[in-house]
Amino acid sequence: MSIKVISLGLQSPHSTLNIIQRGGKKIVLALCITIDTSADKIADVMPNTSVNFSIEEVPFSAVKKAFSGTDLDSDVGALIAMEDGKALSDEAMSVVRDFVRRSLMALPVKDYKRHMSGG
Repeated sequence: MSIKVISLGLQSPHSTLNIIQRGGKKIVLALCITIDTSADKIADVMPNTSVNFSIEEVPFSAVKKAFSGTDLDSDVGALIAMEDGKALSDEAMSVVRDFVRRSLMALPVKDYKRHMSGG
C-alpha cells in the first residue's frame, strides 16, 4: 500500500506551474510523491519514511478542479492525494499536507545561484 500525492505547485508562496501543450490539450507537469504507507497509518509517517519522486502529467481539467475552492489571491499550490485511486479522508489529507510542507521547499533559482557562487 502507498499514497500517491500530486503537488500542483508547492505549498508555499511564489509557486509556479509548468504547463505544456500536446495534441491541442493543456497538461500540467506536476511533482508526484509516492509515500510508502497506507491511509490508516499516515499519522505515523516520519521524515525517514520511504518516498519516491516522479513527474506526473495532469490534465488541465483536473488541475482546475483541484484549485476550485482555493483562495484566488494566493500563490500556494494544491495537492491531490489518493490511495488505490481513491481520495483520502480529510484527516489523512491534513497529515499528508503537513508531510509535504516539511519535505519540500521552494527556493527561487536566483537565490540558489547566489548561494552557490558564495554571494
